Amino acid sequence: MTEINQTNKNIKSLEDYYLSKNPQISKDKLMIKTNENNLLLYVITYNMKGKTPSEEDIPSLFPKDINKFDIYVISTQECLRSITASMFISSKDKWISLLSNFFGENFMNLINSNLGATHLSIFAKKEKAKNFHELRSGEIETGFLNWFSNKGAVSASMKYLDKHILFIGCHLAAGQDKSEKRNEDLLRIKTTLRTSINFEAKDKLKKHKANIDIKKSSIIKNVNNNELNNDNITKKFSKSVVLKQNKSIQFNEEQEEKKDNNKIDINNKINEGDDKSAEKIFDEIKEVESKKDEENNNNIDNLKELNVNLNKDIKIKMTELFENKKDIDKESCTSISIEEKMKEKSMDDYDFVIISGDLNYRLDFEHGENIEEIMNKKNPEILWEKDQFSKEIKKEHELKEGIINFMPTFKYKVNSNEYDYEREPGWTDRILFKSKKMYDIMLCEYSCLQDVDLSDHKPVYAIFKINFKNKEVEHNIDIKSKINDECILF
Repeated sequence: MTEINQTNKNIKSLEDYYLSKNPQISKDKLMIKTNENNLLLYVITYNMKGKTPSEEDIPSLFPKDINKFDIYVISTQECLRSITASMFISSKDKWISLLSNFFGENFMNLINSNLGATHLSIFAKKEKAKNFHELRSGEIETGFLNWFSNKGAVSASMKYLDKHILFIGCHLAAGQDKSEKRNEDLLRIKTTLRTSINFEAKDKLKKHKANIDIKKSSIIKNVNNNELNNDNITKKFSKSVVLKQNKSIQFNEEQEEKKDNNKIDINNKINEGDDKSAEKIFDEIKEVESKKDEENNNNIDNLKELNVNLNKDIKIKMTELFENKKDIDKESCTSISIEEKMKEKSMDDYDFVIISGDLNYRLDFEHGENIEEIMNKKNPEILWEKDQFSKEIKKEHELKEGIINFMPTFKYKVNSNEYDYEREPGWTDRILFKSKKMYDIMLCEYSCLQDVDLSDHKPVYAIFKINFKNKEVEHNIDIKSKINDECILF
């Protein structure tokens, strides 16, 4: 246990710690004030156990005043459907639509990243959009043979002003005795995960910026026209020009949409959830593969041989086919040049990294300990010493985490706040972070949403304030000089 946990039982966040060092600074001044040179982020991770929150459930996952934050990072596992079902139909369109309706017209869905049942969605204030660049995404499997998508990580990244931010959503190996595999998964994500330009998100942002420019241009033209001539003929002419511009833009957008819709036919059919049988999907994939060169045909033979060795298990077989389909899409349908591939980034290339997800680490109880009795004490400090995700592991990965002052988030009975002791409890759901410069990112709050009971997990959220352009975070200069860096490396 760290020194902070031992000596500051009432401290729930770094923000509280800063305030304890300099109490004359008000909490409002420390956290809430933001401007163009900093961002306030709300990050949430939730394993939904194959379910979908209703429109009535969604507000319980977010703050009451959603306009207070600049970016929302929503990391989900087993959203909409189970892991197995997500191997066949991985689309999260329904979930994204629900979120878009909730956030409304002041926010835009900046970028999404998906792998099987693991999903990451970023929503940002439209007014901040002009400062976002280089939207990227990536994914990496950590499931069976590090090839299957039942477990893995997805990423979404962007450049804001002068710095790069990387968000990672992950779902690591399950099981009480799989700590070593989870450690390997984290190391694989850190060293192997790469991000490349996300063309869909890039086009969406480009259109958004174009619309802003058009609106500005229209306003300027109208003002100029009114100043030059106020008669009705000029007004009508100005109006007709704007209408023509809008029609032209609408036409271009429709054309682009048609191109995107026709781009990957098989992928669309699967993502939309066709009711075709596994055999028909298999035949479609085979038909596409048959048109490829000899090397790809050899790959198909290898896959068939692997299927026989695995006793034709349908789940594994279909996963392999879907993974192979993804490779075909990448090679034949995605126009990524060699130059673009050379621009791929790794975790070390980013100024800020925030990892959220179901890391699946549990608590290790001694033989003969009464788990239920210990849990009923509701003392996170006692349980912290039993946490598999120890300080040494986090230090090895150069990751930091806020103080955990909430009870373990797994495993609950669905629709209740009671633990299900068929599985060992644990802080499976975590949010970690790192930055190249320590004080460019501040963790303001780290907690769980205890009253949300849709799943056997509880959602975990964190609030971050990120500073850009190497300027000191407002009102924090005096505080920083009094804090020992080692105190906040959890």
